[in-house]
Amino acid sequence: MKKADAFKYPNSANLFKFCRKVLDHKYGGIRVIDQDVGQILGFDPADCSHWKKGKKNIRSIQAMKNIASHLGIDEKLVVDVASGDLNCDEAYYEYTGYGSLEIDGKVLDKAKKEFHKKNINCWSKEKESSFKTFFSIEEKVIINKVNEIHKKIKFLEAPLYIPEIIAQYPDIVLQPMDNNDTLSSQQVIQHYWEDKKFHIRYTLGLELKPFLRYKISKALASYFLPDRKKSEVNEDLKPFTAHIQDVESNVFASHLLAPKELIQKELNGINIAKDIIVQLAESFWVSKSFINQRLKDILQSPH
Repeated sequence: MKKADAFKYPNSANLFKFCRKVLDHKYGGIRVIDQDVGQILGFDPADCSHWKKGKKNIRSIQAMKNIASHLGIDEKLVVDVASGDLNCDEAYYEYTGYGSLEIDGKVLDKAKKEFHKKNINCWSKEKESSFKTFFSIEEKVIINKVNEIHKKIKFLEAPLYIPEIIAQYPDIVLQPMDNNDTLSSQQVIQHYWEDKKFHIRYTLGLELKPFLRYKISKALASYFLPDRKKSEVNEDLKPFTAHIQDVESNVFASHLLAPKELIQKELNGINIAKDIIVQLAESFWVSKSFINQRLKDILQSPH
């Protein structure tokens, strides 16, 4: 009975965890304590402890507004956590987003300054060209690879079933983590090569969660896309390889899960009297923030 009482309001406990993760993210260099979360709603230490342990129900409209305002996030996201529509990890990925589809301007500026400094006495058109080539995201190449995959699994209607990809590529092994294995809340997936097989392991129980589908799709990019860690990459640019690979993986995952043609097809049959984003997210088994980003990308991209 005591154990049941401890989780009387599990959604509220989940909301507390989410608020703390957001605060940790916003103030990464500063230690965040439980009371920092409690102060969002003006709670004393006792009420804060009850909220954390799921003994206090946080559901009022004003509480939702206060939390959203204090954290600087969308109120709907807070409501989704409080109502149980999203768990802590899902909400956190909705908050942080699903990764950039283009090179970070700050990274590019830093790379350019360092590259010029290291090559100031031996500058040439070839070096300038190598820099531009390294930082170019070949979206057409990525889309062609995605189209090849879609064609192989006969993907003509949303949603994408990831196991169908695995079935067509025997070198890929997708399996849940063993019960004895543990991953941090931010590392719900692992991928690596072993015995000439590409292994993707994920946290059991999250199979159908939109953010895990995205992370698995992103991991597949490491199998399907060319490796930028090859020897021909200029030594001066290797420190920026991880950023380029991350962006390319995001582009790959976005097109893999929600190709432009199928989004347009779904839009033709959408009920305009209802929330379009919600309908598309449900059709493609992706998150609302992902489909928002995908639509923005489609409108801005020529591909």
